[in-house]
Amino acid sequence: RRLAGRKSPARATATSSAMSEARAGIGRDGRAAPLVGPDVAFDVEAPSARQAAPRPSAMLFVAMFVCSMSPILFGFSLVFTSPAQRTMTFDDYAVVPDHLAVFTRREFSGYASSLNVGAVAGAFVGAAVNDMIGRRKALALTTAPHMISWLVHYYAESPISLVLARTLNGFAVGMGSSITSCYIGEIATPELRGPLGATNQLSLAIGVLFVNAAGSHVTVVEQGEHRWCQWRRLALLGVVISCVLLTILAMPESPKWLAQRGDDTGAKAALLRLRAGECSEEQAALSAVSSSCGASPKSPKDTTLLSYTPSLMIGVGLLVFQQLSGANAIMMYAQGICKSAGVQDEGAAAVAVMLLQVVVTGFACIIMDRFSRRSLLGFAVILLCFAHLGLSAYYHWAGDLPSWLALASLALYIVGFSVAVGPIPWLIMPEIFPTHVLGRANSLGVAMLWLSSFIVTLTFDSLENALGGDGLFLGFAIICLVGFLGIMAYVPETRGRTAEEVVAELHGGARTPAIAPC
Repeated sequence: RRLAGRKSPARATATSSAMSEARAGIGRDGRAAPLVGPDVAFDVEAPSARQAAPRPSAMLFVAMFVCSMSPILFGFSLVFTSPAQRTMTFDDYAVVPDHLAVFTRREFSGYASSLNVGAVAGAFVGAAVNDMIGRRKALALTTAPHMISWLVHYYAESPISLVLARTLNGFAVGMGSSITSCYIGEIATPELRGPLGATNQLSLAIGVLFVNAAGSHVTVVEQGEHRWCQWRRLALLGVVISCVLLTILAMPESPKWLAQRGDDTGAKAALLRLRAGECSEEQAALSAVSSSCGASPKSPKDTTLLSYTPSLMIGVGLLVFQQLSGANAIMMYAQGICKSAGVQDEGAAAVAVMLLQVVVTGFACIIMDRFSRRSLLGFAVILLCFAHLGLSAYYHWAGDLPSWLALASLALYIVGFSVAVGPIPWLIMPEIFPTHVLGRANSLGVAMLWLSSFIVTLTFDSLENALGGDGLFLGFAIICLVGFLGIMAYVPETRGRTAEEVVAELHGGARTPAIAPC
């Protein structure tokens, strides 16, 4: 009887193994068994049964290429005024034909800043459209105002028509910039999330380079010794880029957005187009989310942005800091800095600066996942701080310091901005918000970015007159130092981590998963 009451060692081992398997969610056949939490079911596999990391398909890169037309249009629209300014204002060139010179200098300032006004409105509209009809269709919708705006630029004669067209252009840019990073973050594989996320800033830099190069060397009209940009022809290139962006309708929708809507079949079909080989783990996660979305009602607590205040402060703060770090001031002083170093061709100087930005941003795409996001961002901000200090010293002791100091400071700023301060704020947004609020968070961040850009542009001349070049750049150095301290204190590390892990860390573990239940 005593022996009958005992368990044999083999039986005890089997019982212990069964209990361990039950706790780990592993069935007797060695396959994963679902673990059901309060919100959503997850499939947890034994370490030996884990699938290989999902591989990207060719369609993923095609979708990325088409999607990149949106930030290219962003850069193209933003800097369109750079090659066109001297031709559009009849104060500069008396020989420019009347159909090209339409503004006084004061009127041109209002025309240039109207892009920011439209972009703020577009960012908020983009939030509703993004969540309502999906990332792909929302991006396609931005092509209509882009095309209308550029066609008006080609045909319109009156200054008011051109101001309205640029405002509409800004509306499209604001919508697109609030949608693009959502789409990129949700279709990328975990291993490519960093490099593909950084292509948003790379595409913007390519757009800036393209419009400067085309406006300075391609759409150019010569008359005797005079040479100017034919900006109406330049505007037609914006129509061409918009047509390429419209092909986004042939690309897969974001699987995470489809799962969030409860469309399990559509989410899996889209995922299969974006992945090559095995992706059962991602499919299981999408199925769990779509099932949870179909079974549970939306919780007001989980769907308001204010429920994610720490993420909101970090994401929006980084985008605003991107504008307050002095990017506009550097671009406005770039030609003067190059001229002081003996570079006489202003167009060539602008193209050289933008080319450096493209090269360094391309390098950032390669190294983005090899370094900590937080450390890379902090290091880049320190480079910006030193660049501003160098320019402040150069303007304070004008004539006493060598011109190479200004050129070196300019190059140092472009390196720091292109490596991290430019791309990482766009990259980090999908990594610190769950899918069901990401569209609204992105839109708010983009709106604040454009609002801060508008304020900096509006107050730049007044600050320059009051502080001088040395005081202005010293102020930007102080802002960068404060930004560095804030980054080190509050920005979490997101490289190699899932969005749900980051969200849980920021919000005390209260909110999982990243694709939150409806």
